[in-house]
Amino acid sequence: MKRALHLESGEIAIVGYGSLFAHTSVSKTLGREYDGPFLVAQLNDWRRRWNAAMPNAAYYHESGGERVYPEKIVYLNVRRVPGATMNCVVFVIRQSELAAMDDREWIYDRTVVTSDVRDVLVVGGDALMYVAKPEFVVENVASTRQAAIRASYIRILDSAFSALPGHVRADYDRSTDAIPKGLVIDDRLDPARQNPWTAAGHRHSPASHTPRS
Repeated sequence: MKRALHLESGEIAIVGYGSLFAHTSVSKTLGREYDGPFLVAQLNDWRRRWNAAMPNAAYYHESGGERVYPEKIVYLNVRRVPGATMNCVVFVIRQSELAAMDDREWIYDRTVVTSDVRDVLVVGGDALMYVAKPEFVVENVASTRQAAIRASYIRILDSAFSALPGHVRADYDRSTDAIPKGLVIDDRLDPARQNPWTAAGHRHSPASHTPRS
């Protein structure tokens, strides 16, 4: 039986599938302690993959005694896969907070997935999920000079799942493509270089913008 999520006027349901499993990440983005519904659910016909790529100038790792700055940093994304199911979290924001979510997820487009949420019935509005814009999707990465995955981002995911029941992590692993081998770096942030959020004119820093979503 579906749980009903009733949206009040001016409210929007957001479907998160990565770092938004972390209650603290939601709160940082909204600029307030989030105290609304936080429902773990299943999403029909979607699957997670590692292919959302953000331009990078500030993150680096040490290799052979030199600093290597990947051209892009890779985060979680989703793709439609008919017949697949993917776990997610559903929470509620105010219309006035949508700009903060868009700012956080600036390499992603909003997609309406209201009818795809399997065990939560969203009433009175839509459920939105962020899907990477085509120009920010990367495939067949050859080396960490081209693109890399931050180990610190993986730790954010691990921390989020440690606060949730064990089956949530198991469902996440089942519905997520494997991390591309060799792309995970022990990342550091160069304070002398402008982070990509600021460079693109966005107010959220890497600490508060832990995409994907």
